[in-house]
Amino acid sequence: MVVDQIIEPDFETLKSTLSAAQGLNKVLVIFANCSVEWSGDRNGSIGVGQRIILCKPDGAVSVHRPNWAQAIARQGVNSTLELYSKEDGFLLYGSKSKGSNTIRIHLMDVALAVVYDASDDVEPVHRETEDEMHKFIESNPEVLEDGLRILHHEYPTDVGRIDFVAADKEGNQVIIEIKIRYAELSDVDQLQRYVKHCNRTSQASVRGILVAPEFGEKTKRELRETGLEKRRITEFQHQDLGPEQSSLGNWE
Repeated sequence: MVVDQIIEPDFETLKSTLSAAQGLNKVLVIFANCSVEWSGDRNGSIGVGQRIILCKPDGAVSVHRPNWAQAIARQGVNSTLELYSKEDGFLLYGSKSKGSNTIRIHLMDVALAVVYDASDDVEPVHRETEDEMHKFIESNPEVLEDGLRILHHEYPTDVGRIDFVAADKEGNQVIIEIKIRYAELSDVDQLQRYVKHCNRTSQASVRGILVAPEFGEKTKRELRETGLEKRRITEFQHQDLGPEQSSLGNWE
């Protein structure tokens, strides 16, 4: 639940709010214009934009755009967070591992700060993974094609690691790329790159097969135009049953 929310907080108010949130084991969310710099394991910066800053009670801090899925900058747990006053706004400074990793969030025009009391101890339930799909195909190559023999699994090359190198009953080499999700155009490019590499290094004819639960029309067309093949494996497809789905047990 929301413990406190402050509209356009000044420096002293935001500093005390940050301190109180950390002391009470609460989440602090800041809505503000800001720029960010980070250094350590990763180095980079981003200019001023309207962002959401999430400060967790475990010390983790992340900066999000309103229209991106991933954080544009983040620092992990056990960071020390401090707020400083600057001429052009505030500096939220995070330090970790004795200063070897830092994040500097320059806050300008802070619109809102929200302190949220949240707890979540529920363990996630994982469904089938791509690794399980690999094991299934390695044990049952006939689901892709009669007479198919797996020769190598996760075969390393100069252009990437090939999921499967196989041979068909005609003696052709077959390059197989596995996707547990919806197949995309980038997956076709990846498979084509592997096939071209093997064509240069193999004396046998080389085929390429993209394996996924679903293929869009653009992906199908690209596969046809590049001379590659597709196979649907629906055993690992997860069906969304929509708003009528009442429990995790109903997932397929």
